[in-house]
Amino acid sequence: MTSILIILVAGASYGSDRQEIVPPLGNSLFSELAKFNSDGWGKISSEIEATFESDFERGMKILSEQDPHLLPPLQRAMAKYFFNFIPQDTNLYKIIAKKIKCNNLKISFVTLNYERLLELSLLQEEIQPIVGSEAQNNNQVEICFPHGCCHIFCEAAKGNASNTSFAGMNVQTNGEIKIISDISKFQQRINNDAFPPVMSYFEPTKYTTSGGNFIQDQRTRFKILVEKANKIVIIGLRVREHDKHIWDLLQTTKARIIYCSGLSAAKEYQKWSQDYSRDGDIILKEYFNENSLSRILSLITD
Repeated sequence: MTSILIILVAGASYGSDRQEIVPPLGNSLFSELAKFNSDGWGKISSEIEATFESDFERGMKILSEQDPHLLPPLQRAMAKYFFNFIPQDTNLYKIIAKKIKCNNLKISFVTLNYERLLELSLLQEEIQPIVGSEAQNNNQVEICFPHGCCHIFCEAAKGNASNTSFAGMNVQTNGEIKIISDISKFQQRINNDAFPPVMSYFEPTKYTTSGGNFIQDQRTRFKILVEKANKIVIIGLRVREHDKHIWDLLQTTKARIIYCSGLSAAKEYQKWSQDYSRDGDIILKEYFNENSLSRILSLITD
C-alpha cells in the first residue's frame, strides 16, 4: 500500500482559507503578534523590529542574545495567539480530511505549524489524530510535531509565571506531555505556568525550552515517517538547509516529493533538488489553494 506523508508549514495554513481567518505568513507574523500582545511583542525594541518583519528567525536570534529572559513570556503569548485559530467549514484541511475518510487513504502528517487547524479539521470529520505512533485503523491519522504545538504542555516543571524568570535558550525541561484542548484549562495554564508550551522557538536552531524529550521523539518519528513514505507532499516550506532535522532527511529520501509553494520558493526548491540530484520530484509553482490541492490529491491517489 502506498504510504503518503504530507508536510505542512505556514504557507499551507495561510492558503487553507480566507486570509483574515488563518495565521499570517512569517513576514506578517511580528506585526500581528504586536497587535495581539501589546505589552509583550508590542514592546520589542524598534531597533530589531525591522529585522523581525524581514526575517523573523533572525529577529528571534538577536533578541535571544540581547534579552534572553524575554523569550519564555513571549513564547507563551505566541502560543495563546495561535490557539485562537479555528478551522471554518471552507478550510482546505477539511477537504483533505474528507478525502482520507472517503478513500481510506494511508496518510500521515507532519506539521511545523504551532496552530491547531489540521488537528481540529480531522476531529471535525471524526478522524482521531494520533501522536507518536502509527494509526491503527481508518478512523485514525498520525500527526507528527517536530517543532511542538501551542497546546502541548510539559508536566515536569512547575512554577508561577509571575514569580519566575529565566533565559529561554539556557533552560530545557523533560517529562510527561499533556495535550490541552479545553479552552478554560488552556487559559489557566498559559496565563499561570512559568514555562511556555512545548514549542520550538522560531529561530535558526529551533531550541525548545519545554518538553525537549518530546521534541526529540517527534523528530525521530519524523525520520521514520520519511523513510517509510512512497510519496511526500511538501506544502509551503521554503528551503532552509540549516534546518538539518528536516532537509537532511528529505535530501536522501527515495520517495517522490510533490512540492507546492509560490514561484520564488519553488525556484529555490528546484535548485536544491538539482544540487542533490533528485530526479522525479514534481514541483507545483503555485500557492496552496483549491486548484493546487486538487492537483495534489490527484497525484497522491493515482
